Amino acid sequence: MARKARACRGEKTMKITDVRIQLIKAPKNKLVAFATITLDEALVIKDFQIFTSVRGYFVGMPSRKLPDGTWREQVFSLSSEFSDYLCSNILRAFEDELHAAENHIRYPEQSI
Repeated sequence: MARKARACRGEKTMKITDVRIQLIKAPKNKLVAFATITLDEALVIKDFQIFTSVRGYFVGMPSRKLPDGTWREQVFSLSSEFSDYLCSNILRAFEDELHAAENHIRYPEQSI
């Protein structure tokens, strides 16, 4: 039986200390960008995906394709509060990157 660490029970909150966005220059499907986050200036998690849909942009967790063709998330939040915090920070950084002057990529206008 696995024991839970105290930090996993909300006694210490992880802070997102950096978010980096890599826009896809010519998206061919609903995937428009990748994100990398840093937690507490100590842990980096790469390959969050940012997708577009009819309801706006959303964040996909890092995942890999299994031999049977299904996908499995490699990183996931244990609480909905942290998941919301994570996604809102990634989407905010994505929006900032979209509006940066040096980026002249046209994406469908959507509310985030």
